[in-house]
Amino acid sequence: MIAHMAIAADTRSTHTLSVVRTRRAYLAITLLLLGIVAWGFSRYYSGLFAGSMDRPWIVHVHAAVFSLWIIVLVAQAGVVVAGNIPLHRRIGSAAMLYGVLVFAVGVAVSIGAPALRVRAGQFAPEVGGMVALYSLADLLLFGAFLALAFAYRDVAELHKRWIISATAALAGAALGRPLASDSPEYLAMWLSPILAMLCIDLATRRRVHFITLVAGALIVVAFYKVPLFAAVPNARVLGASLLQPFL
Repeated sequence: MIAHMAIAADTRSTHTLSVVRTRRAYLAITLLLLGIVAWGFSRYYSGLFAGSMDRPWIVHVHAAVFSLWIIVLVAQAGVVVAGNIPLHRRIGSAAMLYGVLVFAVGVAVSIGAPALRVRAGQFAPEVGGMVALYSLADLLLFGAFLALAFAYRDVAELHKRWIISATAALAGAALGRPLASDSPEYLAMWLSPILAMLCIDLATRRRVHFITLVAGALIVVAFYKVPLFAAVPNARVLGASLLQPFL
């Protein structure tokens, strides 16, 4: 009897240690995402603080909203590591609503920023429209993953993977500044949070979770969005029509 109790206690202890390590690993992924965003927008922020960043107001709003999203993500992961799950859930309710704001602002800047460039004569309407479509494609991934994270908010194993996937989808916009968006380095960095989840899956489950596979595959598809949209009939017309009300 005592031996069985000792084995049970040891099993619980091992499980607890595994949970703690997994939570810390996911915190590390959120810090990786924070680093990616900080690196990608470093020139923007340095110019902003120096007073030399001349951008439309909507771009500044987008930068502030997205930056706060990353900070909340890291804070939420930190709360989980601290073991305060009730606080994590309370913050999470507001954070999911905030995610809707991130999506809405993203849509606004995806259309508004290229529209302003077209009005300034920097882009032809068709070029500005394609830029809008490229941005909206990445944003669509964020919105889909965020919706799934909300739908499975009570299933931790699913929720955390969808949240990381959603934020990783947005990180492509940051990486497009220091890296060429069609380079292998860009793809590798864009996939790095997903690859980190893959490593955690293999270490804890001995197999890759389906969410990790789906998110990784869709980000790879998004990486090839330029040639994919080029193959879509009337894509330029569709993009230009999105901007037309704002020109």
